[in-house]
Amino acid sequence: MEKERRRIIIDFEVLSKAGFWMCAMKDYKTQKEHIIINNREELLRVYNKNKESVWIGYNIRGYDQWILKAIIADIDPCIVSQKLIEQKISGWKIDRRLHQIPLYIFEISDTYRSLKELELFMGEDIRESSVSFELDRYPTNEEIKELSSYCIHDVRMTYKVFEQVYYKYEAQLGLIKYFNLDESMFNKTEAQLSAYILGAKKPNYERDDVKDFKIVESINLSKYNHIKQWYENYNNRDFKNYLRTNVYNIETDFGWGGLHSARKKYMGEDFIVNSDVSSFYPSIMIEYNLMSRNVKDPSKYKEIRDTRFKFKKENNPIEKSLKLVLNSAYGACMDVNNELYDPKQGISICVNGQLLLLDLIEKVELEFGDRAQFIQGNTDGVMFKFNSKEDVDIYLEICKQWSIRTKMELEHDFIKKIIQKDVNNYVYIKENGSVKSKGAYVKKISMIDNDLPIVNKAIKENLINNIDVETTINNANKLIDFQKCVKITGKYSHAVYGKQKINLKVLRVFASLNSSDNAIMKIKADQKVEKISNTPDRVFIDNTNILDKEVPKMLDKSWYISLAKDRIDSFIEDKYTLFDYFDLMN
Repeated sequence: MEKERRRIIIDFEVLSKAGFWMCAMKDYKTQKEHIIINNREELLRVYNKNKESVWIGYNIRGYDQWILKAIIADIDPCIVSQKLIEQKISGWKIDRRLHQIPLYIFEISDTYRSLKELELFMGEDIRESSVSFELDRYPTNEEIKELSSYCIHDVRMTYKVFEQVYYKYEAQLGLIKYFNLDESMFNKTEAQLSAYILGAKKPNYERDDVKDFKIVESINLSKYNHIKQWYENYNNRDFKNYLRTNVYNIETDFGWGGLHSARKKYMGEDFIVNSDVSSFYPSIMIEYNLMSRNVKDPSKYKEIRDTRFKFKKENNPIEKSLKLVLNSAYGACMDVNNELYDPKQGISICVNGQLLLLDLIEKVELEFGDRAQFIQGNTDGVMFKFNSKEDVDIYLEICKQWSIRTKMELEHDFIKKIIQKDVNNYVYIKENGSVKSKGAYVKKISMIDNDLPIVNKAIKENLINNIDVETTINNANKLIDFQKCVKITGKYSHAVYGKQKINLKVLRVFASLNSSDNAIMKIKADQKVEKISNTPDRVFIDNTNILDKEVPKMLDKSWYISLAKDRIDSFIEDKYTLFDYFDLMN
């Protein structure tokens, strides 16, 4: 049996002007922790003992690996840190000696959120160290103690995040094993790994043919042929234009991304079918020869797709690893830094994807007309409501013929009820009782995506089970359920709470009944003051660990009730005009 690699969670703190560095680490399996303070010999000892281990971090690819390599190579880590942060020089450009240090790393940052923001969602302590990173002298013992506490806290939080995204680690490890790759490939991103597996190599010249994409011949449009013609007109191929037109009674935009079309504030029950194309973009790439032209043997991509389908039916976990390659390939076509970069193919996939779905929508409309409703169309699927089981059967036959002609496979969900705000926000209940939801208001809450969880729960309980918002919110007593997570973006210098200046970039606020409490505000560089959106007029702040805290008496639950009701109203069509209201009053 192959020995499992040790996984070490790591984080560095560097005070460049003070000539000080610190490293905290935690063994994933044993959970043992270790802190090294300005001691190169100790770090070398740990590194030499763990050359075959995988070092895991949040932004380890962009920062921590270069600090670790600098110390090992006997290069001043404070200078390297300065170049990384202040001069924004990529680590691989700083010193070629850094490339000679072998290191297996795994990045868990999603690039969109900081670790501190995830700590905010998790209900953890998000207070920053009081020790300035601009400190220009060696820190005191008390300051080192505080920095140590701060650094090991970040390691513990990184450990918790890693637990949440461990499936990504397993999938990447599975790819390396399945394709028998050199284990140095572990350091690659998913997209880089996909390009390598597919044998992609960018040409040494620039292609200038992005506008020369073709419409695939299997698309057969009549009523909506003008949309296809719009794409065929080279004057529209500046990638700034878009076409807004009516499709089956829904205003729909056609541009250079996925299809987005939906009825606003829609509710429907019975004989509803949602049809998604299986592996839509990968299937387009395979069936219409739209794989990146940088791949010498496109058949390898098809082989991976077919093997993944086989493994999925067999419940073989490697299917999740193969899915990484399939799903990364399209995005990589549009990434100038990836070996798969081929924007002509990428645009062609998007355009043909929209037209293929339009083809299916048209066939349904021509068959049913007013006897069916087009509910929504998205990047890889469509949804319709019919009047009877017989009509559903006719629809499924249309889908079958469409699939044969287009070489796309459809998967169908049979829906009992749907409540839809728009294409990006909806909840539906399948006939088997399971629930699917999408959108900021009703998405599935997780430990690392946990803003206003009680409002999310109250909305779904109301829409799905018809439970009063008041019942759900008034019965909740965990403080974390009521957290409003606030982020101060780079457009603003800091936050203000009354006369108090707050330099934290993320905050946790709660609606307050206390009349002396203030709103949370943010300050622009020009000193303009703005109220932070979607926050109460009076708040209290708690940036400490709140995991075991219960709601205090000063929590204003009525604010959460009002917000939940407002958001529910955005899903439900107005039934009465103002005049109807006065008639009812009389």
